[in-house]
Amino acid sequence: MNEDIKKRIMEKVETVVERVEFIEEHLSEEILGDRILRKATYKEFQEAVEAASDVCAMLRRGLNSSAKDDYDNVDFLVERDVLEERMGGKLKEANGLRNRLIHGYDGVNDETACYAIKELVVNLRDFSVVVLEWIRK
Repeated sequence: MNEDIKKRIMEKVETVVERVEFIEEHLSEEILGDRILRKATYKEFQEAVEAASDVCAMLRRGLNSSAKDDYDNVDFLVERDVLEERMGGKLKEANGLRNRLIHGYDGVNDETACYAIKELVVNLRDFSVVVLEWIRK
């Protein structure tokens, strides 16, 4: 993998980590009653997932394959043993939640969304660690 791609991946991983840190710092029951904080948390989650999706696309290109849609890129990385299957599933789940939050599919239940973010944000942090370890190999 060339150094330019590695550098770009590292920048995107840093974005994921920064967004995760914001979410972990602010995610509590209080955000259910604070629209501004809730929307900020949703936006941070959206940006974390988008950065993780970008990382998946760059990793795929770094493995000499054309990037495709977010879900195909995750599947490719699972098939190549870059990601464990469970993590791949969690990334897809995070992407689905991101889509719901952005587009408001079937409305958004804030309590359910906040619970899901709390569960998925751990996986985004773990994803960052896996990517950094993989790049260092």
